[in-house]
Amino acid sequence: MKNSVQLIAVGGMLCSLLAAGAFVITAKAQSRPAPGPIAEPNVKLNVQRSSGTCPQTVGLWWILLPYEGGAEHTVVADTRAFADTTKLVSSNNQQMVEFVAPLRSNYASCVGKTRQQEYTFYNVEFKNKQAYFRVDLRKINAPAQKITYKTVTASRPYVRWAIAD
Repeated sequence: MKNSVQLIAVGGMLCSLLAAGAFVITAKAQSRPAPGPIAEPNVKLNVQRSSGTCPQTVGLWWILLPYEGGAEHTVVADTRAFADTTKLVSSNNQQMVEFVAPLRSNYASCVGKTRQQEYTFYNVEFKNKQAYFRVDLRKINAPAQKITYKTVTASRPYVRWAIAD
């Protein structure tokens, strides 16, 4: 009986130590700062220059939120790398949207465009001292896709679009 009591006491102390250890581990895991926003664009579109001085790439922040049967996409073009302002200029039946940004003087001579085989629905064209950023969902072979929101935020084009089976 005495051994049983000692065993129970030792077992209780071990459980307390394990619980305390789990609390410390949990507390340490929770004390880490939460991951912040994506500081750098996570997609780079290469610029094919025809003439003038052009940026080598155009960065995009592209975030995908999948759901059953489809996904919601949010894309922000980093036009601030070569232009100070951007404005929404056209939109077509929730399938296409275009923004224009006057180029800074160091890129004003740029004539070129992005050439991506993987992301054909994102396009940036440089001409006439301006950059034109387009999201064109007509280039996606899927039964249903549409632009659900478009604006300029922090002087950058911001587009949210959805695709479904």
